[in-house]
Amino acid sequence: MVRACIDTNIWVSALISSGAPSKVVELAFRRKFNLVLSPAMLDELHRTMVSKFEFTRSFAGKVRFRISQVADLYNPTGSIRIVPGKHFDNLVLETAVLGKAKYLVTGDRKHLLPIKVFHNVKIVDPVAFLEVLNV
Repeated sequence: MVRACIDTNIWVSALISSGAPSKVVELAFRRKFNLVLSPAMLDELHRTMVSKFEFTRSFAGKVRFRISQVADLYNPTGSIRIVPGKHFDNLVLETAVLGKAKYLVTGDRKHLLPIKVFHNVKIVDPVAFLEVLNV
């Protein structure tokens, strides 16, 4: 089964609108691929939901818990430094590598999508990932 790391921006997009990100999240919950994440990514999602999108802490906590039930969690150490500075995207890349993900699904056109491939992890947008899954 395909292993994929789903970036925080895809989870948030799925919560606030329909479209490809929503379909990717639905497939993650239906375990149509092996989901690779880290506690740091779940923490970032929780913070983003509360601070930027004004979801309640309770709702964000429930989302975090539900995602953790379907994910394989890995603990990045901060050893990868591809994006300049102490950018969070470095932890996302490291999580994908640690989890042996074949794909990193993101909407990040500034930092992640331009990389295209990193340590055998293909970095794709949600539409391309859905094509990989043939849905």
